Parts: sequence; structure tokens; C-alpha cells
Amino acid sequence: MKQYFVLLGILFSIFGRVQAQEKIAFGTTTCQLCNMVIKDNRFAAQAENQNNQALYFDAIECLLDYKQANNKTDLKSMYVSDYANPGSLISARSAFYLKGDGIQSPMGANLSAFSSKEEAENFKTSEKDTVYTWQQLNEAFKNNAFASTAHNHQNHFRPDSHAPIGVMGDHLHHKGGLMVSLRYMDMMMDGNKTGTDKIDDAAIFQQYMVAPQNMTMQMYMLGVMYAPSNRLTISAMQNLIKNNMDLTAQMMMNGMTMKHDFSTASSGFGDLKLNALYGIFSHNINSLHLNAGISLPSGSIKERDDTPMMENAKLPYTMQLGSGTFDVTAGATYKELYTSFSWGSQFLAKFRTGKNTEGYRFGNQYQLNLWGAYRLFENVSLSGRALGTVTSDIIGGDPQLNPMMVTSADTENYGGEKIKLLGGVNVSFSQTSAFKNIRIGAEMGAPIYESYNGIQMNKNLSFVIGLKYSIL
Repeated sequence: MKQYFVLLGILFSIFGRVQAQEKIAFGTTTCQLCNMVIKDNRFAAQAENQNNQALYFDAIECLLDYKQANNKTDLKSMYVSDYANPGSLISARSAFYLKGDGIQSPMGANLSAFSSKEEAENFKTSEKDTVYTWQQLNEAFKNNAFASTAHNHQNHFRPDSHAPIGVMGDHLHHKGGLMVSLRYMDMMMDGNKTGTDKIDDAAIFQQYMVAPQNMTMQMYMLGVMYAPSNRLTISAMQNLIKNNMDLTAQMMMNGMTMKHDFSTASSGFGDLKLNALYGIFSHNINSLHLNAGISLPSGSIKERDDTPMMENAKLPYTMQLGSGTFDVTAGATYKELYTSFSWGSQFLAKFRTGKNTEGYRFGNQYQLNLWGAYRLFENVSLSGRALGTVTSDIIGGDPQLNPMMVTSADTENYGGEKIKLLGGVNVSFSQTSAFKNIRIGAEMGAPIYESYNGIQMNKNLSFVIGLKYSIL
């Protein structure tokens, strides 16, 4: 009778193991913690809670993160992939775990599981590699013994692990990661400046017939990011732009000087931006990646509108929707992440190539972002950011624009230097929340220093709000 029960127990164990293996549909099932598609059968894990609900994970570290985040949850069973036998699951509690750089797991902890200590030892590639039991692994993970890699995954859910919402290309995704973002930006301009000083309409009318009064630029930005590998993330962003400008014209009528207020508008898609981010290094505290991209000239540079002087007049450069040229961007982003504080910096240079079909190209642009963020609550952070930009002059000119008509039609009135300060808030959700894949951010700011070439509109407030949704 005793032998019968032993045999029955073995059969149930084998049957349970086969069931566990069959439950994970690689390439389709998503991780319970990070929502990434489980693709690699060498690292996957699964568990069952007290409600008999099956939970799936793309890596051992995901299972450990989930277990620690749900310390009140009693998991009935836990299985991990046997690295030596891909596709086969073994009990997490009886497995032996190797941490070593020779085997790279999906979420960066470099953990692999084996059915025996001897097998784990055989896969060591250096003297620094360590073999753990389940109990030892839990203690090491809890005490951050894995230094730079084990908790990068937890940092992913921090509200300040991303830069303020107004910064693009600030973070990479893990292999297979896919994120969609939607941003709305509103920029307001009021009055005019020459160099660093304000200039009134009377001074402008001595040289031009029309003086800009105020302008608003609204932009809706749809972005997609995808990571074909842990080091490389690619992205695309398309903008929908709406420009509105109020102007005042001074004209002579019947020997009298008359002023006439009017408005012009343009709207449509801007240039399509394609970017690539390549990671140089990523540790628990700091990370560095390179930024590169190209802007495709999909935005119109032939926008027209009616004015008091001419119907269907060609609008000035600043009212056009694109650059008309292939623009190349290059730079780098560095970030540091501490317990309650984070900071980062990003330098980007945009180079214009050739001239567009209208005979000109915008000036090259160089920008430096510096930001810091403080975690006010677990899922809320406040940020401060300084943005400095240097823009070169326009090269060439559109022959259909009269440079004596309005300041914004004169190529001498483009380029300069600007420093802007912004404050913002970022909101994320915990790993166990139903909204864990969502991030929300908002930011507002204004220039504190402007030095323009010629006469240009005075930049005022800008506001941006956005939502990011991680699909995988």
C-alpha cells in the first residue's frame, strides 16, 4: 500500500509538471508583472495562487518581484524553467539558481535555474558566478545582493524612472517591449523682442508693414517605441500641428495711416521622426544611451492663407508645418536613479541637410536638457527641468516671401539662444495595479533668457501633458 501511494504521488507530480509546461504559450502569453510577451522558454516561470489562478512570468526575477510585492499572497505552487532542458518546468523551491554574466536573462538579473547543483555549477563561466538555493535567492534578492541588475525591473515602475514628459528619447525598453504615447503641447508667444530687449509696434513699422502680436502653436504627438533587443529601442513620432497668429498691418489709405488687425492659420501633419536609442551601459544607479534619428519631410512648407494685402498669400517660415529637409539628430542621454531622487541630462544636435523645394533650410539646433525629480509619494514625483537651445540662421530664402512685409518673412529674424525653466509631475502605478502599464505626465514652463537674431516673437508659457501605455 505504501508503494502505491508513493507511485501515485510520483504520477501526480509528473502530471502536474506536464500541465505546467502546457499552460505557457510562448510568443502569446504575457508576464503577470511586466506584461511583456513570454518568448524565451529557458527563463519563463509560473505560479498558482490560492484562487487556483495561474500566473505567468517571463523571467525568474519577475516571479521574485511579484512575490515580494505581494508578500501577503500565499502562492500554492511555483515553477521555473530548467535552463539545461528548455521548455521543461521544475519546482522553484527545489531548483538551484545560477547568477552569472555568461547567461543573460530577459529582465537583466542574469538568473537561470537548474534541477541540480551540479548542473548549475557546470554552467559557470567565471569565478564570480554564484549558485543559490531558493531560500538563499530570496534573501539575496531582498537585500539587493544582485547590485546593478536585479532591481532594474522594479525601477521600471517608479514615476521618476522616465524623464519629464517634455523630454523625448529618454529611456530604453527591454527586449520585446512596446509602448504607445500620446502628448498634447500648447506653446504661446506674445509681443516681440530684438536681441534680449522688447520692441514695440512703432519700431517694427519703421521697417515692416506688419507686426506679429501673438501666436499659439498646438501640437498633438503620437509616438510608438519598440525594443528589438535589450540594448536597442527604436521609435517613430508623428505630429499634428495647429498654428494661429494674430497680426497688425499698418497701411496708407487716402493719405491716412490705418491699422488693420487680422489672423492667419495653418494646420496639418508635421515631419515624421524616426529615432534609435542604443544603450552603452545600464546599472542600478546610472545609465547611458546614445540618441540618433532622422526627420522625414512630410510636413507641408507651402501653407497659404488670406491677408489684407493678398488673398491666398504664402505664409512665413514660422507658420509652415515642416522643415522640407531631411534632418539628422545625434546625441546622448545620461540618468542616475537614487532611492527618492533622480536626475538626468540629454544633449541633442539637429543638423539640416541640403535645401528644401522652396530654396532654404532652417538652421541647425543644439539643445541641452538637465532635469531632477523627487518622489513625493510611491507613485508620484515632482520634476524640475532646465532647457537650453542654440539655433543657427536660416540659409537661403523662399522667393515667394517678401522680407519687408512682416518680421517672420525675413530670414534675418531667425536663430538665437534661449534658456527655459519647467516644472512637472509624473504619475505611475504599482506593479500589481490594473493600471500598471500606464504613465501620466504634465509639465509647464517659460523662458528666463532669450537672445534673438533680429526681431522675433517673445516666447511665453508652454504646457505639455501626455500619457504612455506599455502594451508589452
